[in-house]
Amino acid sequence: MIDPSMASELLKAQNDLVIASRMAHWNVRGSNFYETHLLFERVYDTVSEKVDTLVEVLRGLGYNPTFEEFGGPGGELPSFACMPLVEMLTGYTTTYMAALIKIQEAVKNERMAIGLVNLIEQLCEDATVVLYLLSAAQGR
Repeated sequence: MIDPSMASELLKAQNDLVIASRMAHWNVRGSNFYETHLLFERVYDTVSEKVDTLVEVLRGLGYNPTFEEFGGPGGELPSFACMPLVEMLTGYTTTYMAALIKIQEAVKNERMAIGLVNLIEQLCEDATVVLYLLSAAQGR
């Protein structure tokens, strides 16, 4: 059985990043609009691609998600400028990565969770790419 609080935390972090990246994609403005607009779309596409798979794997391990995980981050965007949106998405991605690592550590030795462990490895790779892209946009 998967720890319900960790599963909920992971789904919420993933969903928050998906929603925040889509909102940033739709609302970015400024001199770097086009490349940042495309960057935010890539972040959204990369993270949202495996949302359904993650939910299905967690359900297979006994976790039943609620609407709480899918409510979104709430609040308003920090700005419509490129850099504040990049910084916001970096924060959401870092939170998402931490939730992935936390659940990975908790289930890595459970035989029934091998599918989840493999999926989390893929999601960590995706999050690493997203963090690289966001850091490159910040000039780091």
